[in-house]
Amino acid sequence: MRRWMRCCPVRRNGQPPWRSRPVDNGASTSGQDSPMSHGIAVIGLGVIGRRMLDQTRHRNDLKVVSAWDITDRAMRSAAADFPEVPLAASARAAIEAPGVDIVYVGTPPAFHREYVEMAIAAGRKVFCEKPLAVSLVDGEAIVRALSTSATANGVNYVFASAPAVAAMESRLRAGAIGSPRQAEIRLFFSRWPRDWQANAGWLAWREEGGFVREVLSHYVYLLRRLLGPVAIEAAAIGWQEDPALCERSALARLSCGGVPVLVSASAGAAGPDVVEFTLRGDAGALRLENWFELSASDGKRWTQLPHGGLGADRPDPRTAAYQSQLDSLAQLARGEPQPIPDAAVALEVQKTIEALLAS
Repeated sequence: MRRWMRCCPVRRNGQPPWRSRPVDNGASTSGQDSPMSHGIAVIGLGVIGRRMLDQTRHRNDLKVVSAWDITDRAMRSAAADFPEVPLAASARAAIEAPGVDIVYVGTPPAFHREYVEMAIAAGRKVFCEKPLAVSLVDGEAIVRALSTSATANGVNYVFASAPAVAAMESRLRAGAIGSPRQAEIRLFFSRWPRDWQANAGWLAWREEGGFVREVLSHYVYLLRRLLGPVAIEAAAIGWQEDPALCERSALARLSCGGVPVLVSASAGAAGPDVVEFTLRGDAGALRLENWFELSASDGKRWTQLPHGGLGADRPDPRTAAYQSQLDSLAQLARGEPQPIPDAAVALEVQKTIEALLAS
């Protein structure tokens, strides 16, 4: 039996934590589809698939025109919460539905290859969740199939379009911190999977899950973007007593263009969660906390920087990052330049992550 399910969302005050607001993307909000609207087929209706349904709900340049999940529970939940979204009888039916331009693959990674190849066969563009795959054979096959078919594609690394990351990169390129000297990644989760992932049991297992694949991969992508290719100098993975379960800790020393990177990641103890990336130069430092909170230091103190990309429809940095990624996805659909990494970049990230786990 195929075992996968992206988790159902944790609700707060009756609403999912990522409930969207109407988005001002330059198109009419009269209820009529814009002539530039691009149809999305969503494969996988757990928390991330539902996030796609919600975050596109008020856009006029992107519209979910079909969706499917392998579990009846997820299908029933989506039907109740998103009655306007057509649900398909199978993945193939969703992908081949009329009006689909892009297939969003939001399943666990072991199934990415199957649905990406199905999308290619149907002549659709591809937007795939990360990690690209767990098996390097699958990852390489995905890249080869996309390249051979000249299929436009992207992989959903959250930092790709985030305003905070764009601001960080701009400051780095402008010399705000001088020459980079060191980077640090600190991750801590009191529980893994996190509470809002409680129904996604596969995240707890060594086969596909763990925070190295699920979270650290975002920062390996960010390192590549800011500093260049990533090399592993040393790494130590701490595993749980049950060999079927995912890692409990990961310590590593990486190198990016001669810049040392220190990684400390762990889960399963008391204390607030920590998600932090620091880049130190010889004249200052930059830090991303809680994913999208950007601060700068002159060497004496940290000062939080103003949030970019906010607006009435994007009231917080997280929503701004989600909507900015969808702005980029709409550009991908139109064949325009955009910052979302393609599968070839994601494969290089996957190689680094799997090499770390094999240490």
